[in-house]
Amino acid sequence: MDKKIYIQISLIFFIIFIIIFVYIDNFRSSKTQTIVTDKEKTKVNSLQGSDDLITEMIYFSEDNKGNKYEIKSEYGIINPDKSNLILMDKVTAIIYLLNGEKVFISSKKAQYNDDNNDTNFSGSVKLVYVNHVIRSDNMELSFNEQTATLYDNVKYESNLSNLSADRVFINFINKNTKIQMNDENNNILVRSIINNGNN
Repeated sequence: MDKKIYIQISLIFFIIFIIIFVYIDNFRSSKTQTIVTDKEKTKVNSLQGSDDLITEMIYFSEDNKGNKYEIKSEYGIINPDKSNLILMDKVTAIIYLLNGEKVFISSKKAQYNDDNNDTNFSGSVKLVYVNHVIRSDNMELSFNEQTATLYDNVKYESNLSNLSADRVFINFINKNTKIQMNDENNNILVRSIINNGNN
């Protein structure tokens, strides 16, 4: 009889041990999750107390020509209506072009399309490309086509001139840039920087 009770008590302790082990293992794995797809790797850390808010989000993509695109945000959420759209806050991005040049982008917010890497930046957008700095309220980036359109309150700075316009279109492949005003009657404001050798 004593042996039977001893076996029952041992089984009860064994079952309790398994339950505790499974609970602790599941609790640890729910804190950090990693999402991996064919075209990109994303590290996602969920903040405690929120199922939707994500911190330290990184997306990395490479096209078939070898151009690379990396976008990071301090915070973000997945759009509840369209799961392929990621809404980001405090954003930085880098485009690595085949010729070795880099395009640096920063903004307060961005909407990143996980399917095609298109990104809409908004709020204090800044694009730095070689010796060119462009600031605007909004920017649409097509990574596949290697183009960017900056619009609303556009300020362009280079070592030769500064200008203000409504819209700037950049093609990173052929280096073409188009500067436009929404109203054809308005002129693009250009200020040249003259270096007289005294600077």
